[in-house]
Amino acid sequence: MKRYLLLIALFILSSVGFINAQPKGCNNAKREAMEAQKVAFITEKVGLTPEEAEKFWPLYNSFEAQRRELRHQMHDIRRSITSESSEDDYKKALNELQKIDMQQSALKLKYHKEFLKILSAKKLFNYYSAENEYKKELIKHIEQGCRR
Repeated sequence: MKRYLLLIALFILSSVGFINAQPKGCNNAKREAMEAQKVAFITEKVGLTPEEAEKFWPLYNSFEAQRRELRHQMHDIRRSITSESSEDDYKKALNELQKIDMQQSALKLKYHKEFLKILSAKKLFNYYSAENEYKKELIKHIEQGCRR
C-alpha cells in the first residue's frame, strides 16, 4: 500500500512543474520529499481511490500555486513598508492586504466547490482534517529537530 501511495505521489509531483515553481535557494530535494510525503499522508488518511487521486491532486496543485502567489504578494507588500513609510503608505498597504485576503477567501470557496465535484463531502471534510493533521505533524517534527 505504501509503495502504491508513493507511486501516486511521485506521479502527481512529476505531472506538475513543481520543482520549477520553488523559490530560489530552497532545498528542492527536501521540499519534493516533503510534498510526496504530504500527498501520501493525505491520500491514505482520506482514502482516495486512484481515480479520485488522479483528479484531485492536479486540482490541489493548482490551488496551492495560486495560494502561494497570493502569499508572495502579501509578503512583498509587508516588505515594502519601512521605517520611512508614510501614513498613506501604511493605508495603501493595508488596503492591498485586505484585497488579497478577500482574493484568498474567494479562491478557497472556488476550489472547495471544485473539490466537491471530485470527492464526497465526507472525503473532503476528511481532507481538510488530514491537511491540518499533517501541518501539526510537520511542526512537531521541526520542533523536535530544533531540540537536538
